[in-house]
Amino acid sequence: MSPAGKATDASTGHRIAGALMIVNALLVLLESIWLPAPAQTDLLLPSFSVTALVDVALGVSLLSGSAAAVKFSLVRVGLGLLCFTAIDLVTGEWLAAGMQVAVSVAFLLLLVGRAGKLRIAGAGLLFGLYVAVEALGAYIILSGNNPIARTLLRASGELADEPAGEVAGEHLDYRLRAPGDRWYLRTSEAARRDNPLADRWLVRPELDAHIIVIAESIPGVMVSLAPMVDTVVANMRSAVPTVELLDDSALPRLPDTGRLLRLHATVDGHDVDYLVGIVAAHGAAYQIIGWTRTNNFTAVRDELMAAIDSFTLPAGSELPGAGRVVGAAAPYAITAPSERWVAASPEQQAQQNPDVDRWLMRPDVDAHLTVTLVPLDEASTAAALAQQLPGAMRSAWPTATFSPDEPFTGAHASGQILHASVTSPDGAVEADFAIYVVGLRAFHVVALAPTPAYPGVADELRRAILSFEPPTD
Repeated sequence: MSPAGKATDASTGHRIAGALMIVNALLVLLESIWLPAPAQTDLLLPSFSVTALVDVALGVSLLSGSAAAVKFSLVRVGLGLLCFTAIDLVTGEWLAAGMQVAVSVAFLLLLVGRAGKLRIAGAGLLFGLYVAVEALGAYIILSGNNPIARTLLRASGELADEPAGEVAGEHLDYRLRAPGDRWYLRTSEAARRDNPLADRWLVRPELDAHIIVIAESIPGVMVSLAPMVDTVVANMRSAVPTVELLDDSALPRLPDTGRLLRLHATVDGHDVDYLVGIVAAHGAAYQIIGWTRTNNFTAVRDELMAAIDSFTLPAGSELPGAGRVVGAAAPYAITAPSERWVAASPEQQAQQNPDVDRWLMRPDVDAHLTVTLVPLDEASTAAALAQQLPGAMRSAWPTATFSPDEPFTGAHASGQILHASVTSPDGAVEADFAIYVVGLRAFHVVALAPTPAYPGVADELRRAILSFEPPTD
């Protein structure tokens, strides 16, 4: 005992432990400043910054030779080993749990009894490993570059050995080209474990950049693009509420049936940017979703775009324009106003609109043209039937507004047309209702589009209505 009554029996190992505790405290404090905050838990434990300050105080005491500080340090290290390791295991942070065990054992080797050279060397090795892993982790988080990611994924059996190259779909026979030899295909088991909807999953491991393809089979249906875009964004927001839609434009190679979205979100404290290609086709819908952390987005944006742009539909997915379409229930005809219009299949009509006789659509803007036959009990005129239409429609849509009906003469038939603005739970719609009467049959031709898209297709809708050719029988 010293004249002041202070124990000074700390060994060399204790003093080294004190120095390492100070080093560890500094590492923890730097992490709390520079790195994203760890996930909160419900356990009533002190913050890492508080434990770091405790470690500094104990480290200084050990360096000064205080034997009393050894006992407190043992308690501190023991509690840290039990509590922080348990937290890491509960939250699935296996590597963090291993590092906590390593650093705790290193301190115990130095603090228990009087450590000899072998124990000191072992403690130094463990602490050095701990510092190296911590430094690597900090570098990966701050730089966004993980030099060992590919090795770890291959070792775990999640990654193909060779670059992905040309990728063929599993569920559907689309094609996609990986945007370079740094992109690898994840195994089907790994991809579907992390996202059951993923048909293919490409990854550039060192930059934590990803591309997944979701391929949905919808037999007999020509998918409308605009509702699909809304659904995709809504689904992403339900999974990640912070998603923001930054841009929405036509997909360069598939402008009529594809959209390109740019989105941003915050996920687990990290900023993430997305490029999403959406493709509507006959019998299928596709999403090509590329993403990485914001600090890496500039480095891979062109690659993500190249992969999306390389997407190729299966043979037979791109239908030709509808052209001149002949009725099924009667020998009338109507002509699509451009090559962008396609005819719905009989299966789609039966599933979604069984009352119509013919149905044309322009998927990119969700515009539709339908023809319905209505038998008449007695002779009538198109003008008389047009007068009855607003009352019938307001029973379903009370807020619908109508422009005055007007007669018109097309190339093949005369009729009556009425414009309506309708607000429904599915959104606002502008519609042109044309009625032709031939004998005891009325032909209702309805041309409609969402209100935002209507000005761009109004002329096409009117040309389609005017192209109606009545039956000659």
